[in-house]
Amino acid sequence: MANRIEYAGRKLTIELLCDDDGQCPAAEFLDGLDEGERRKVDVLFEMLGENGRIPNREKFKKLEGSSGVFEFKSFQVRLLCFFTPTGRVVITHGVRKQKNKHDAHDITYAERRRKKFLGE
Repeated sequence: MANRIEYAGRKLTIELLCDDDGQCPAAEFLDGLDEGERRKVDVLFEMLGENGRIPNREKFKKLEGSSGVFEFKSFQVRLLCFFTPTGRVVITHGVRKQKNKHDAHDITYAERRRKKFLGE
């Protein structure tokens, strides 16, 4: 899978996971955001890439019940991702969350893509 680098920081690189057939759900989601939403997400990418962490748990956290899936959060915009051992954060896809909990299939989808990417 060839990934698209979204932000290369001092501490971490933020990448969008693309499939073997060239499909990139995360890129498609990001491309559909309006300018204001995109700017807020880019600030989160920069913060994580440069500092290696986002101290505000309301903006970045591990998802409960997942095995290594995290989310960037900006209002209803959610980008599911995981860390690699080589200092990369790989975004699997994005969703607009309208309920208190994620749909189980969103987390399952991210976990499946994570396992495939990491060869688990």
